[in-house]
Amino acid sequence: MSSKIYYTLLVYIRDGQDALFQEYENKVLPLLPKYQGKLELRLKTTNPDAEQPDEIHIVSFPTPASFEAYRNDPERLTYALLFNEAVSKAVLVAGINLIEEAA
Repeated sequence: MSSKIYYTLLVYIRDGQDALFQEYENKVLPLLPKYQGKLELRLKTTNPDAEQPDEIHIVSFPTPASFEAYRNDPERLTYALLFNEAVSKAVLVAGINLIEEAA
């Protein structure tokens, strides 16, 4: 079993704010490796509505502390306004991988 912690983020983007959210992502995703984080999967949903997220992101980190360090990165925090303007709702779920990865 993997020792990585996976974080799944369900993102609900405000109407007309897709470009602003993409701008935010372009700024913060390059910071992941600094904290040993990795974007495992980024999905754009095919039929978003009020109950379905617009995007689903799965990132991994070696420890919860490395994830918290990423979340508190001073550069990342400078972009919080972009996120808040673009996103109406975000749901974060932490978990571990139950499927054994091939060696």
